[in-house]
Amino acid sequence: MPSLRLIIPLALLFSATAFVGGYLLLRPLPPPANRQREPVPIIPNTSPAEQSTHDESSAKLVVLVVFDQLRGDYLSRWAELFGPDGFNRLKHSGIWFSNCHIPYACTSTGPGHAALVTGAPPSVNGIVENAWYDRATAQVVYCCEPTRAYDLIPPVPPELGKPGRGAAKGFSPERLLVPTVGDSLWEATQGKGRVVSLAIKDRAAVLMGGRNPYAVYCFDTRDGQFHTGAYYSRDVEHAWVRDFNRSRLVDSWFDKTWEKLDPKLDYERFSGPDDADGEVPGVHRAGRTFPHSYRGRLNAPGSRYYAAVETSPAGNELLFTLAQQCITAEKLGHNDSPDLLCVSFSSNDLVGHLFGPDSQEVLDITLRSDRLMAEFLRFLDTMVGQGKYVVLVTADHGICPLPELPRTKETYPDATRRTVSELAKNLTQALDTIYGGTTNWIEKFDDDVWPWLYLNYTAIEARKLRVADVAAVARDWLADQAFLKTAFTRAELEEGHIAADQPLKKTAALAYHKDRCGDVLVIPKPGVLVMSYPTGTGHGSPHAYDTHIPFLLYGAGVPALGERKEWTSSLVIAPTLAWALGVPAPRHNTTLLPPEVLLLKK
Repeated sequence: MPSLRLIIPLALLFSATAFVGGYLLLRPLPPPANRQREPVPIIPNTSPAEQSTHDESSAKLVVLVVFDQLRGDYLSRWAELFGPDGFNRLKHSGIWFSNCHIPYACTSTGPGHAALVTGAPPSVNGIVENAWYDRATAQVVYCCEPTRAYDLIPPVPPELGKPGRGAAKGFSPERLLVPTVGDSLWEATQGKGRVVSLAIKDRAAVLMGGRNPYAVYCFDTRDGQFHTGAYYSRDVEHAWVRDFNRSRLVDSWFDKTWEKLDPKLDYERFSGPDDADGEVPGVHRAGRTFPHSYRGRLNAPGSRYYAAVETSPAGNELLFTLAQQCITAEKLGHNDSPDLLCVSFSSNDLVGHLFGPDSQEVLDITLRSDRLMAEFLRFLDTMVGQGKYVVLVTADHGICPLPELPRTKETYPDATRRTVSELAKNLTQALDTIYGGTTNWIEKFDDDVWPWLYLNYTAIEARKLRVADVAAVARDWLADQAFLKTAFTRAELEEGHIAADQPLKKTAALAYHKDRCGDVLVIPKPGVLVMSYPTGTGHGSPHAYDTHIPFLLYGAGVPALGERKEWTSSLVIAPTLAWALGVPAPRHNTTLLPPEVLLLKK
């Protein structure tokens, strides 16, 4: 893993004196309330993080904006197309860490959001994937699935069936093993500092909200409403959410189509053809090319229409309007204690999965995201006040290019599309041949738990074999497949020794939690998609296209340093949020990572 020591010159720009003699003397004890914040060591990869204080000159509102699947290179690739007031305002008037990467494997939505707010990798925070296999119950568990059923608030009519995404028994943060920055704010301010988390996806909203949120809401395509859960000790939604749902803004796109933002722009020059092999033909088969119909052949709004809304820029507009209503109604940023607002725009991800990162649809929603950020910043200027807020913009992961595209083949010669079922079948046959006879070697190995292989302990031990030995044989066979890069057993990931020339092993170790992960972790070659869908694309690998994410920091106390090209770990984001809030960063034992620091000065 590249070192963060290259960032030290940045620290020296802020305060050489503080770097040389001051930062190690800081202690997590709050100085008097009228004292201005000192330079704060943000320790992105280790514990402990230090505490700063909050005073009248500090941010009153800290906003974490996550654009789900907004790959880090988009901010450079399409920079000339952005206006001056969105991403460019953040880049030029704040700090843009243009080489920020996720340091762990399994780059998915659940792990991504958990790491952003805890500063800990999956090996510590426990969110190893969106879902994993639980041997104790012999079931796949969802990352924000509660241990018992909790009703949604407001309730969803039972005749609408099960949710299209997530668990049928509600949601909660119970499976997140460590506290978040929001939890630190709640503790430091004795509950006065409020944490609000809003997203389209439940796992994004729940994991960002942490254990003690003031409000958590996510979107449900069954009824087109935003819901919270009874887990949060509520029996009715907040008034501003009730009013928002009753407004039925969500239905306003029914007779509209998703058109290109700028019809004069040569979209193909900046992205690719509008109709490309590998793209999905839209929600309810609305087509692979612009314009995209929201209603399709529907006569009235329903679940398929709401799925089309969330899989388009309309989903971002819907969520942004809710965030505005929240800030206004709750007067966020106007209290004695700072507030934390987390907003995850999930629609970028849903669009990217269908059309791929080189599509005109992804270009369009990215351009619209830039405009949305410009509007968001103007809104914060008005409602909170310039110099009284901090905004941090990032993503939870990137995305793999469509393997069918010629440009993908040029960059990644091994690019192809394979399935987990095919891999599981061939592995079973190989183990039968190696050991003789027929055995049910695999307990779980499918799309739900990819890239982890869970072996069948009962069947293996019945043959008087050691599970660790079978895992090693399975690893060797998997690593020898032409479209796979390598594989690691749990024994290898638990041994602790990681040589400098084993970067993939380090990312794998940071993704491994012994109580939740399988027996072998599989890593495909760059450009390879292992998924059951014949079209569309995915993410989850430790390759750069999945790990590279934006990291933009702007607002109170943030110097206008512009672009910083040094390699930066995404695990610095949670301590950065803590610095902006003036509270201790969550303490975690991430001993696998080196103790480099990044200083920010008030």
